[in-house]
Amino acid sequence: MSITIREVAGAAGVSQATAARALSDYGSVSPAARERVLKAAAELGYEPNRIAQALRSGAAKVISFVPGNIDVPFFARAAHILADRLERAGFVLMMASSYENLERERSIVEAMRSRMTSGLVIAPTSSQDSVHLVRLHEAGTPVVSIDRSLADVGIDSISVDNADLSMQATQHLISLGHERIAILYDSDDIDSSAQRVAGSRAALEDATVRGSLLPVRGGMTLESAITAFVSAMQGPDRPTAVLAADSMMTEAALYGIRALGLRIPEDISVVGVDDHSLTPLLDPPLTLMSQPVDAISNGAVDLMLSRLTGSGPISTRHVQLRATLVVRSSTAAPSL
Repeated sequence: MSITIREVAGAAGVSQATAARALSDYGSVSPAARERVLKAAAELGYEPNRIAQALRSGAAKVISFVPGNIDVPFFARAAHILADRLERAGFVLMMASSYENLERERSIVEAMRSRMTSGLVIAPTSSQDSVHLVRLHEAGTPVVSIDRSLADVGIDSISVDNADLSMQATQHLISLGHERIAILYDSDDIDSSAQRVAGSRAALEDATVRGSLLPVRGGMTLESAITAFVSAMQGPDRPTAVLAADSMMTEAALYGIRALGLRIPEDISVVGVDDHSLTPLLDPPLTLMSQPVDAISNGAVDLMLSRLTGSGPISTRHVQLRATLVVRSSTAAPSL
């Protein structure tokens, strides 16, 4: 348990304010009191919060991160890597999730801009409405788009190749004999989701067998996605396989399948997105598209630092990495 300034002050026999001044080396403190405070701090093992001190003094260099939904494992892992890498580079990471709400995103970006953030890493809610991000970028604040692309408006981005991700997954299902395939996704406004729908459609169009794609728009909450999926699966010619286009849609599909009383993979095959330590323990273990989240996150830091130091290229960088198909037991040949 961390030792607090209050405990140091008590051990030194001084006020908390005096202890704070002595430990931070500011203000008026008598030599005798300073000596007692420093001795008490050493004996107790007190470690100052350097980040908090830097923020209070205005000396901290701050990078802001706005993920789409921090509850999603992809963004949680990304936040961990960004914070670790940036702290080692002398920056503090400040984070606020947009929860895929454009108005919330605008407000967060404006708040971060007014607090003189050094740079912004963001998973933009909309690829059609990014004026606030372009304005920040053109004002001289480096912006890096993660998971989704803003290369068309001159903003650096790094993501998985989303169209290729869904093409790989759909081709796997086609190879097993599936001809009626659903893709459960959140919103057409999100660049990565639109690309994943397009990739599945392209895979079916390129296939030698005649197949059909049922796009199911799940919306921005788990509840709405479950409702949309269950409704889509109740038709007479329901799909025999589903690609859940992100981790929340994967969760929604699994809940929906249970609610419908279907078996995996006997009644419906499932391909999810994003690996998790518990995924192999599901019954059956889940076939999925594993995104290189560590490489994407580290790449975002590299892009950001190169812009801050002026060592990056003049032109916009748009980096795409490839997802990996991990085949487990949730996909099989259709039985219908």
